[in-house]
Amino acid sequence: MKKLITIITLIAAAAAYAYCADKTMAEFNPEFEDTIIQALKPKNYPGWAHYTHEPKPCAFFHFSDIHSDAVEFARLAEFYAAYEKYFDDAICTGDLVEASNEKSDFTYWGKTPGHEKILNIIGNHDTLRDHKNWEPNVWDNQMTMKESYDYYMKPFIKGWNVIYEEGKTYYFKDYTAKKVRLIVIDCMLRQSQDGAAEDGQLKWFKECLTGAKVKGLHVVVACHFPVRNAKAVACNFTEIGLNEGGWYDELNKYQAAVDSFMKTGGNFVSWIGGHDHWDYVCINPDFPDQYCVCIAAANRRQCEQYNNGFRVDGTKSMDLANAFIVDTSTECVKIIRIGADTDSYQQQRHGICFNYKTKEIISQY
Repeated sequence: MKKLITIITLIAAAAAYAYCADKTMAEFNPEFEDTIIQALKPKNYPGWAHYTHEPKPCAFFHFSDIHSDAVEFARLAEFYAAYEKYFDDAICTGDLVEASNEKSDFTYWGKTPGHEKILNIIGNHDTLRDHKNWEPNVWDNQMTMKESYDYYMKPFIKGWNVIYEEGKTYYFKDYTAKKVRLIVIDCMLRQSQDGAAEDGQLKWFKECLTGAKVKGLHVVVACHFPVRNAKAVACNFTEIGLNEGGWYDELNKYQAAVDSFMKTGGNFVSWIGGHDHWDYVCINPDFPDQYCVCIAAANRRQCEQYNNGFRVDGTKSMDLANAFIVDTSTECVKIIRIGADTDSYQQQRHGICFNYKTKEIISQY
């Protein structure tokens, strides 16, 4: 009898796992639609005349560091397609592959239904020619900007409705009715390797900021790396025990440009990125008025040992993305976690709201 009970229990457990494993990302997150509907409602100020003129919040579906995880990318694309009406765009902030050589190609992206609606950014893994060689000179033979553009962007960028230049891996997009400009930069354009491309991007970046100020647009900057000399901000979207990070030396120049933009009346929201495979909100102490929101890796197979939290197939934690919402009427960022919402210490990470002008964390849950 005990043996029969054990067999039945095992069969039931296997059936339950199989059922869960077949669930879509949307099915694992049934509360998401109600949450984002509320988050996208403009603030109802007293007086209908004022209320009707408030711009609606701008929403991005944000994930990062997919590292050629074709299965997870398909789940993310399917989720975005299901809830696309609530988002203005989807963006992956880099590390699209594990390496740019033949052992980790990018063909999975173009084969995935819905890929054409997802913006991408160049990450450090995307330019590697030899993933096995991690010697100090590993970056001496990285892909050029033109090679990166041809491989990762050229087949898709015309459908993104962004403002770009042929052969350049940086671009911007305006959401005019919602008073937001998204600026995307390439962190792999380094002075030591491609000074002309880096100088060109920085000049273009400053012009984009100026243009945003003229149009009264609030700026979000997306890149792969977190800001330089990053110091973690204590909140539930920062992993417990995490204090610092930050890689890209040249990013200081871009933060200085943003600082000047802000001091002359420009509205800056935040940086968004990935790379470190950890969730955290951080600042560069040299530019304390600029928040940076980094998201953990969407890839859960090769990268789990580097991620905060535990990722388990067949559970809600198998997926990881953010709804990143900019409400210019209240000068607030609202973030809704989709998928893995508990870190290694059982800290809950369902959502957070902060004022991007005062840096006040208004709510976290």
